Amino acid sequence: MMTERKPTNNHLLHQSEAQVILLHGLSRSPRSMKKLADKLTKSHYRVFNPGYNSLVNNYQQILSQLDRKISEWVNPELPIHFIGHSFGGILIRGLLANHPEWNVAPRKGRCVMLGSPNKGTKTASFMLSHWWFRHFVPKVTTDLAPGSPLLSSLPEPEIETGIIAGNVKYSIVIPVSWYYKKATGNAPGDGIVELSNTQCSNMADFIIMPLHHSFMTWDSDLVKEVMHFLKNGHFSDDYQRVERNSEFQS
Repeated sequence: MMTERKPTNNHLLHQSEAQVILLHGLSRSPRSMKKLADKLTKSHYRVFNPGYNSLVNNYQQILSQLDRKISEWVNPELPIHFIGHSFGGILIRGLLANHPEWNVAPRKGRCVMLGSPNKGTKTASFMLSHWWFRHFVPKVTTDLAPGSPLLSSLPEPEIETGIIAGNVKYSIVIPVSWYYKKATGNAPGDGIVELSNTQCSNMADFIIMPLHHSFMTWDSDLVKEVMHFLKNGHFSDDYQRVERNSEFQS
């Protein structure tokens, strides 16, 4: 169990002095992050919730477009927090790699990743290996397979990072999750990404919530946990806390 519970970077406790960048997942839009955006705005954070074309552009094209938008919006004198759902977390890693100045005070903030495939997902490999999926998936699906060149070369965030993973494997309305068991060998996960593959080696905290990958950003309890991490540098004690590199049982 992780025992370090002391908040750090005390200047981050003043929400009005911080800004938050939200990044949605593949085939989604800023609307999927709206509940988080509304809560953050009401809590006096400065919020940016940009969109990007995840269906036809490759990773570098998406990253370059977002980098321009964010660089124009961000106040370089304030702490910068990041929240990314799924592929959004992989984009955060690219943005921080491009901007090492965001990893130091006074800009240094915190990061929360929601079901991000930091080590890839066998679901991506499965889709790429079957013709009925391969011709319809986004270009970046190749980058999300375990061991892809992108994931192997992309640095992990140096800022405090909290990870929330779901453990609801199946949803009747999400076709990809119908194949999750076959794709991953029924590994514990959220119906898209295996629990073990959401982790970063230097994460500050990691919790598991009873959520499916596709719907987690709308969950009120998840929103509370995100807010808690941004303020304190760790999640609350309401959910299962897991050590890094843990073994997960089905």
